[in-house]
Amino acid sequence: MADDYQHEEEFTMEQHYEQELEAEKPEGEPLSSIVEIQTPIGSVSVDMKQFDDAKIAIASTREKISSLPLGDQMMNGFIGSKHKRDSRYWSGKLGVLMKMHVDKYLAEEFEVVEEFMIDQGKIRAAVYETIELYEGQRERFLAVGTRFYKSKTNPEQLFVTVSTVDHDGDQRFSVYTPTESNVLVKGKNADELIAQVESDFYQHGFLKGAFFDLRYSFITRDKSIDELIAWDEDVKEALWKDIIGFQKAMPKLRECGIPNSRGVILAGPPGTGKTMIAKWLAAHSDITCILISAEMITGRNDIKSCFEMARKLSPTLLIIEDIDTAGALDRRASDHPLLGEFLQSMDGVVPNHGVITLATTNHSNKIDPAIADRPGRFDRIIEVGMPGKEQRFHIFHHLLKKLDLARNVTLEVKEKLAKTTEGLTGAWIRAIVQDSFILALSQDKEKIGKEHLFACMKDVMERRGMAYRVAPYTPPQRAAKADVYVQ
Repeated sequence: MADDYQHEEEFTMEQHYEQELEAEKPEGEPLSSIVEIQTPIGSVSVDMKQFDDAKIAIASTREKISSLPLGDQMMNGFIGSKHKRDSRYWSGKLGVLMKMHVDKYLAEEFEVVEEFMIDQGKIRAAVYETIELYEGQRERFLAVGTRFYKSKTNPEQLFVTVSTVDHDGDQRFSVYTPTESNVLVKGKNADELIAQVESDFYQHGFLKGAFFDLRYSFITRDKSIDELIAWDEDVKEALWKDIIGFQKAMPKLRECGIPNSRGVILAGPPGTGKTMIAKWLAAHSDITCILISAEMITGRNDIKSCFEMARKLSPTLLIIEDIDTAGALDRRASDHPLLGEFLQSMDGVVPNHGVITLATTNHSNKIDPAIADRPGRFDRIIEVGMPGKEQRFHIFHHLLKKLDLARNVTLEVKEKLAKTTEGLTGAWIRAIVQDSFILALSQDKEKIGKEHLFACMKDVMERRGMAYRVAPYTPPQRAAKADVYVQ
């Protein structure tokens, strides 16, 4: 029985008023929720039903707010609970560069009111990281954090950005704007802020006009590379006309409705300087240059993505190095899936306006006719052959002038070296000089003598011959009545 009397019923203020009114009202008359209260300033009427409904609504709102994550509570307090979100993902370093461009894009019109991150329900400092850009230049960027922005000219224009990083390194960026937003960024609605930033990035961002590789690592343009190349003047003239000269004609061609894209294949044996020539072209180009080596092409859509990037950053010189090693040029060697993707990217539905494609290959005889024999894909094949005597002399002279030489290394010695190294590429000549330096050091000599150079030349000529005494390539053949390939 003790439990029946353990607690007395508690009455709210309005319930007390209801009891009093119930006692005073005539029988059968409905109860009124209006209460008259006498105060020092006079009589005040209070609708107790409205008062009770308001208490319930406030309690419900407080419960709902307290259940929200802290970050959402702060965002709602800044831009209101009714808002829209737009998000994008960018992979790796591209996402980093895009986030950095956001800061530059917004800095002119907006200021950061507050910057923070939420970690385990607590407010902490945002996380910054550092990235290397050009020639050792390093810059910090916001990797993880939330920013509250307001307009410098109109304090009522507010929005929120959130930066995060996925477990696989992808960069995510989100923008929150009020539902009834009147926020304008550079004259455009903030609802489309990310699309605005992306468009501006490809027109004025870090990659526009830069020289970089497929992993977005920047490469220095060095015009002194001219001194390193032992030119065949015919090759130099052809490249200058078909690539450097073509760049100047591109705007006029586009204006006249004529295709302003071009493809050139630079073919020749290994070690003849094709990569150096490609870098020379980039050094003399005032447009965006993208360098892609075969090992960077790891699967489907990589080539397609390369051309998409080149079009967005056009005018662009797209250099695809040793493309044959990726299996994309030789239909006879294998039915490689990249071949179709490469053909489609070169001459597909989407035109490559403003894109010059330079592909290097060691095996011009293996280039598939669907690529080589088709204007609009590759318009010209330029052969880079073995260096002649004058070119070999130039290579020897350039490499040796950086080293300490004995007096017996005369001009006549260099000419004899050039004459007796017929058939060697620049890479093999470099090996002779390098080996001579090592040989002199091993003999405790401070300077390289002609005896070191001729000894190493003889050794290299023998090794070079061994390099070509290998088993010839035999393409795989389909076995009869079997769905297998045999060698």
